[in-house]
Amino acid sequence: MTGRETDLRSQRRWIDTWWAVGLMALAVGIAVRLLFRDLDNWVAAVAGAGVYAIVLTVLLRRRQRGDARASGVETDDVPALERRLRRGDIPDDPALRQAMLQLIHRRRKTMHSKLVWAFPAMLLMSVALGVVLLAGGSAVAGAAWIVGGAVAVGGMWWMRRTNLDRYRRAERRLNASPAQDRARSPQRDREQTAREQTA
Repeated sequence: MTGRETDLRSQRRWIDTWWAVGLMALAVGIAVRLLFRDLDNWVAAVAGAGVYAIVLTVLLRRRQRGDARASGVETDDVPALERRLRRGDIPDDPALRQAMLQLIHRRRKTMHSKLVWAFPAMLLMSVALGVVLLAGGSAVAGAAWIVGGAVAVGGMWWMRRTNLDRYRRAERRLNASPAQDRARSPQRDREQTAREQTA
């Protein structure tokens, strides 16, 4: 077992396993469905939440397998690598640095390819539903769908920019030598990212 495998395996959590994600999605789905429906319809709530939990778990596991193939780590190690990336914890091990860099490249590619259609499609759907509701006489519901859709898409755009900034900073640190990386300050890193965006 290499140092990279030992390092990532020591950071695994039970909550990252596919069955834990599926159970959490099932519990949240049941709670939300029962919140908006009466308790007499609990069988339908459990069945609907079960389908949602299965689909969510399959999609998440598929994404993790693709990330694992791209970065060269085991599928179960992807959440630990993501956590380190999110915290800005850049490893000294060259193989782990390379795996993290490959994960960043895959995420950035995915974010850029989905941008073309995802945000406009979501905004269009919420505005279209709002217009239909407005035309049907539900002014409050129609306005809520339009404003809610615009706020949701704006929030997702902001989250996308935040993640891209995090990826740029991490990529810059990963491309530097470990000694140079330790000498960098996070504040200087944020300032350099801001300068690059304005240029």
